[in-house]
Amino acid sequence: MIPGTPLPVVLSMPHGGTKVPPELKHRCRLGLAAILRDGDTWARHLFDFEEITAEGCVDTEVARAVVDMNRSPEDLPPANPDGVVKISTVLGEPVWQSLGGLTGDEVRLLLEKYHRPYHRQIARMCEKRAAIRLGLDCHTMLAQAPPEKGEEHLRRPLICLSNLGDDSGEPDGLPVSAPPALLRALQHALERVFESDPRFAGAHPDVVLNRPFRGGFIVKNHSAAGEVPWIQVEFNRSLYLPAPFPIAKEPDPDTAGKLRSLGKGLLLAVREVL
Repeated sequence: MIPGTPLPVVLSMPHGGTKVPPELKHRCRLGLAAILRDGDTWARHLFDFEEITAEGCVDTEVARAVVDMNRSPEDLPPANPDGVVKISTVLGEPVWQSLGGLTGDEVRLLLEKYHRPYHRQIARMCEKRAAIRLGLDCHTMLAQAPPEKGEEHLRRPLICLSNLGDDSGEPDGLPVSAPPALLRALQHALERVFESDPRFAGAHPDVVLNRPFRGGFIVKNHSAAGEVPWIQVEFNRSLYLPAPFPIAKEPDPDTAGKLRSLGKGLLLAVREVL
């Protein structure tokens, strides 16, 4: 593609919000630090692109710990405490004053007011824009997996790309959300873009496919609903997150610069493969 032209891409940023809906704020136990740890910390800065198709970004201010846009509306507690509406955070912190979670009416309220509109907006964008060539579901991941995930999940790559397939992007029991060749092309483009970045020096693995995440509800649902391929992108937070863990809605200037450089690298790689 010609540098500087808008990219024909729809972006989804489901986990960058930090707000608890006012209807249930009095019921929530979580402070800002817990909300930041559970969500994709500062993802809205990392994926703040200007070179995508107009109206090409779907975002939410609602915290992942409250409503998870990347879960099926049928993925509910108590069967899954980390479902579409949470009982506990990814690190095991209880979300609500009642340890049993919310009532059925409260869950339905959250789904109707926040979850369904998010997905309707994605669907509308993909339907009305014949030129859309790719959907990117944009995330960040903890540097290490939560303890309950087991030793095999502890070591995480710097970037994970997912299409519901195996570690080469090929189908593995489910239809893939994007062609394997496209997933591998984006993998190699990212490796080239970041090969001189000191944060990636000596890192192994650096860019991997479908490990530790194979892709969630967004790529599965919206790739099946239309002709637009979808890829889930995860950046390791160790690439930008300062220590100790900051409790701030906005990054400091140095961290903001790191976030911008990662986002620019992703843009360059996507432009190369499209």
